[in-house]
Amino acid sequence: MLAEPTITAIRAVWAAVHSPSGLSFPAAVSALSALNVNRYRIDYITSTATVYIGTEADVAPIPSHSSLAGTLPWDSTKLVAAIRNAQAGVGNYEDFAKAAIEAGVTDYTVYLEGKRVVYCGGLGDCHMEWFPGAKKN
Repeated sequence: MLAEPTITAIRAVWAAVHSPSGLSFPAAVSALSALNVNRYRIDYITSTATVYIGTEADVAPIPSHSSLAGTLPWDSTKLVAAIRNAQAGVGNYEDFAKAAIEAGVTDYTVYLEGKRVVYCGGLGDCHMEWFPGAKKN
């Protein structure tokens, strides 16, 4: 089980991400990396964020962004546009989440050590995106 101070710090990151100003993806990744997070999964169906540190995990509630999660068809063009907007600093996390859900995303996993994100839809469609500037093997 994760120590309470670690859980508190992780949940502070989620609170900052979901604040009106929104914590940027690079800042969130940096903060979570400093806490030794290996990966995390955002699930729009259950409105949860699961953080993994080694073999331990913390599941935290996150704000629900849409009741449509899981019901929209997959549209990789819309998803890539949402990702590019977020990378360009357009909008905040809520804007990104709504656009991703509208593109058919039900959940995604961020692999901090692997420097990539895998977005998935309700029928098994997936899109893998490297972190900006990541060295691709």
